[in-house]
Formats: sequence, structure tokens, C-alpha cells
Amino acid sequence: MAAPETGAKMFESWLNVRLDSLEVDRDVYGAYILGVLQEEETEDEKIDALQGILSAFLEDGALEDVCREIIQHWTESTFSKEKITQSDAEVQAIANMIEKQAQIVVKQKEVSEEEKKRKEALLAQYANVSEGEEYPLALFVTPTMLSLLCV
Repeated sequence: MAAPETGAKMFESWLNVRLDSLEVDRDVYGAYILGVLQEEETEDEKIDALQGILSAFLEDGALEDVCREIIQHWTESTFSKEKITQSDAEVQAIANMIEKQAQIVVKQKEVSEEEKKRKEALLAQYANVSEGEEYPLALFVTPTMLSLLCV
């Protein structure tokens, strides 16, 4: 099974077929055209450069249409490549977040036997309700007692 072509490879294949149909030497002029398209220039500058390259082979009426067609295919192939790259980046970011979340581990606090006994004694002491009392004394726990209970 063949590997899927990238946007640049697909464009180059399309350009070769198109140049062959125009009877233009694709090996020589295809490289020039790719060089022009890869430069970071405006679309009008690219069209002017392409017209300069292809003017010897095409009539004025068809020249601009062919140049715009080449630019359009280049833009579409570049856009699809950027879209795939952006999608890959989003997937990678999500994978990184999941990995970080998986690394977060809540550690259980280890309580010594002495602390357990002290806590049990305090709970037992304040859990007893005398006859006649409506509320247990546990409602009046001081902050020190509370800190001991929470250990």
C-alpha cells in the first residue's frame, strides 16, 4: 500500500501534469515555478513572476488564467498541509494534557498509630451525651481539638 502524498508532493504531481499539457519542460520550469511559489511574496508578485516564466510558451489571454490556476492549486495544497499540521498540534496538546493529569497522584497521608488512638479518644470523649443534654459537647470543639481530629 502506497504512503499518502503530502500537499507539496500532490501539488508537484499536478504541476508536472499541467506543464506537460502546456508542452513546457517540467524539469526546468517546474523548479522555477516551485521556487517562486515558495517565496514569501504577495499573490500579485507571484503572478508577475509566473507570467515572466511562462510568457514564452503561452499567449497573453491564457497566460494570466494559467498563472492564477497554479497559484490557486498551490494555495489549496499549502492550506491543507497547514490544516493537517494544526490538527496534529491540537492532538499532541491534548495528549500532553492527559499525560500530565495521569501523572498527578494524590498521596494519602500516613497517620501513625499514636495519632489514630488520640483521634479515637477525642471522638469517644465528645460522642458521649449526658442525660438531659440536648446537644453533644462536640459542637463546642476548640480549634486545637479540631486540628487534632483532622490529623
